[in-house]
Amino acid sequence: MDGYTILAGFLIFFLLFIYLTWFGFSVKVENEKEEQNSEIKINPYDNLPLSRRLIDKKNSKLGIFDLGNHILIIGVILLVVFVSLNVD
Repeated sequence: MDGYTILAGFLIFFLLFIYLTWFGFSVKVENEKEEQNSEIKINPYDNLPLSRRLIDKKNSKLGIFDLGNHILIIGVILLVVFVSLNVD
């Protein structure tokens, strides 16, 4: 087997995978369309102000130091970038 045979096999497998994934997703979307009635459901978390969405949308008692994990992770990444840029 040369490199072109391996590449062709990989491309055929990749295209088959993409097609099957697309087909499965389209079947799922069609099933969801059939299950849904004509009424539109609004997610209650969409009506929250921006500050509540950024901090913790599920916690009804928010304090000053209540931050979501994603904000803490972003802070740590920014700290690492800041330290790495200021290293001599």
